[in-house]
Amino acid sequence: MPKTARILVLADEPVKAYYEYYNEKTFEGIDLIISCGDLPAKYLTFIADVFRGEVLYIPGNHDSSYINKPPHGCVNIDGRIHVWRGLRILGLGGSYWYKPGPYQYQEAEMNRRYLSLWYSFIRHRGIDILVTHAPAAGHNDGPDLPHKGFETFTAILDKYRPKYYFHGHVHMNYGNYPRVSTYKETTVVNAFERYIVDVELPDEDDRKSRKKRRKK
Repeated sequence: MPKTARILVLADEPVKAYYEYYNEKTFEGIDLIISCGDLPAKYLTFIADVFRGEVLYIPGNHDSSYINKPPHGCVNIDGRIHVWRGLRILGLGGSYWYKPGPYQYQEAEMNRRYLSLWYSFIRHRGIDILVTHAPAAGHNDGPDLPHKGFETFTAILDKYRPKYYFHGHVHMNYGNYPRVSTYKETTVVNAFERYIVDVELPDEDDRKSRKKRRKK
């Protein structure tokens, strides 16, 4: 039977159960935590301090404080492919540009960020999980400029067909947005506040073959 990992995804709104009401069983059964942006650095730092595992994160458009005081004990995967237990996880933070400030991008800028990773895509032979703050264009995005989705993300989904796509930015109370949906072969999860996903891990043969290819 394939091995699975239980991943907790977070975004946009802190969950009191994870800090104010935390207890030793809060993260029981969780293997990995991924923040999809717009969460206070001190919140993620606390989680990293008490959680016995990796906490990955990307910045959202409201995370300008990360520039000087990033979350401690966490792994920033913005703009790179991070491998965890054989899962190839790509992070691309930020939102569509709507006012001066960090972590906001025009479509062409986000596309350049993606294209600059060409060697990483070749080296890792694709990705298993795409993590972004803003959603993909035409899929869970909003009608207004701040919540517009990126065509670049749709292009990544079309080309690499990751098993999962986690994003935040579009709060569930903004409208009739699905928590979980499907785009072609990819399961899409809106990580607003919190959600738990059981992800199948690559088998040992796949992991070994990938390592051999990366060494060549």
